[in-house]
Amino acid sequence: MKLFGFWDYKNASVRRKTLGFTLVKKRNTHTLLFLALPLLQRKRYITKNIYGGGTEIVDYAYRFCGILCYQTHHYKRLATYPSLKANYLLFPSLLAESNLLQKLESLAKDMPQESKDLAYTIVSRELQAYHNPLQRYYALTQQELAALETLAHNFYAKILPLSPDLCYYNGYFLPESHLECSVFFYKHGLHTLRHLDRLRDKDIIDVGGYIGDSALIFQDYTQKSIHCFEASKSTYQKLLTTLRLNNATRIIPINKALGAQEEKLTLNLYGGGSSLVFATHSLGSEEVEVITLDSYVQQHNIQVGFIKVDIEGFEMEFLKGAKHTICTQKPAMLISIYHQASDFFDIKPLLESWDLGYKFHLYKPFDDTISVETALFCEMP
Repeated sequence: MKLFGFWDYKNASVRRKTLGFTLVKKRNTHTLLFLALPLLQRKRYITKNIYGGGTEIVDYAYRFCGILCYQTHHYKRLATYPSLKANYLLFPSLLAESNLLQKLESLAKDMPQESKDLAYTIVSRELQAYHNPLQRYYALTQQELAALETLAHNFYAKILPLSPDLCYYNGYFLPESHLECSVFFYKHGLHTLRHLDRLRDKDIIDVGGYIGDSALIFQDYTQKSIHCFEASKSTYQKLLTTLRLNNATRIIPINKALGAQEEKLTLNLYGGGSSLVFATHSLGSEEVEVITLDSYVQQHNIQVGFIKVDIEGFEMEFLKGAKHTICTQKPAMLISIYHQASDFFDIKPLLESWDLGYKFHLYKPFDDTISVETALFCEMP
């Protein structure tokens, strides 16, 4: 690294102004300007820890008046023990549950033994990680250790950034390089459905479409359309880019949220974690239009074969506005339940109360987290 010089700060976005100083950011570089001249710069470098399943190790370098004055070397800690990260959304609400065992028994009821074991494992590990100063869980099984190694070499190593706004992976082009292994490597666990063939001649509903990553995968499971709902305006633009880059003509993008009723709500912005429920780490907000799935399906006369829902804690509200569609068409469903304890424990009993005959099982892909991407699969026998 050169001892003298300035990192590029031209056309950077302004973060703060005060007393003649201006803080700007361009990609991974922050620059403090004084009277439009660069005074102090900080640049971030990220190293992928293959033993942590893609965990990022962050280093920084600092320049004062263009002179390199300090840099960190955290990347040397690559030899740390592999572990799983706690879910900062889920475990606080788990701690507040006064009847935890009763809730667990209700969730596990009538599910396969593997799903029962998964439910108890997630809750126990989240509670143990809460009491760890690093909020991590270290007692991994041999299967989990092998899975992390497999992800490192067969997934993360194949993510190929081509520019700051373009990434290539396994035949797909995406407008960013942060790709979810649950989507592209595990394909949302769709292999756990017993009747995948039922999806082939029906439409798929993707609720929480993000940049269109899941919708790309879903193209392989139906010859009909995928209706992809993304509420955030900026993320929706990335979704459109994804569709254009991949010539995905069967994916229908909709810049709306789905909920219990038609209304306007405030979306707290945080990239893929943007939420109508949580404001944690919010980077701003915007007003979004909310409609119901029932009204959309009726308006467009859609035969629904599969619904995937991952909308950061708003899943219960979605189900209220999708009840007619679910009750009359009985599609297979993947419902994310890892955002809060009420989702984890109460979504299955809600669906059971509708008495539709669904069979349920839990699914959690192997990654470097205890519970993130945990889903409830619902399927007619």
